Amino acid sequence: MQIRNSVTLIGNVGQLPVTKTLSNGSRMIEFSLATNDSYRNRDGQKVERTEWHRIKAFGKVVDVLERYLTRGSKIALTGSIRYSKWTDKYEQTRTSTDIFLDEFTFLESKDRGASEAEEALDRDSVMQVAEPSPAETASTPAKTKKRRATKKSTKSKETATAAEDLPF
Repeated sequence: MQIRNSVTLIGNVGQLPVTKTLSNGSRMIEFSLATNDSYRNRDGQKVERTEWHRIKAFGKVVDVLERYLTRGSKIALTGSIRYSKWTDKYEQTRTSTDIFLDEFTFLESKDRGASEAEEALDRDSVMQVAEPSPAETASTPAKTKKRRATKKSTKSKETATAAEDLPF
């Protein structure tokens, strides 16, 4: 049986994401996420509690999050919990808890830009499918028609970009 470190959170972005470039050249993004919980106390009164989580992400996902996340954005994510312990400059032992992002989903309407991000991800995947393999040649009429059909479906989602205007 495999034991897995996994956490799923649904909440609102609390601060603007901060992007950093690490010493090895890779990029990292960090932001806070607020989750809400409510319960009834002994007196029967409803009590609401907000928990704040520090989220970190690395790799290609940084570009998407940097572009579309804003303060207040609703997001669902899955990641793993990491604990850190260190000594600060005053010789005090400090601890922190971070969530390292594995997967995420925007939970917003078009008004907030989440659908734009999903369309961008869809458009990228459509363009990858539309790329010809090295064995294809542009002189084959059936293959040319297939690429044109794929290009039309891409244009229906969004206006053509400079990369789509290329003849291959």
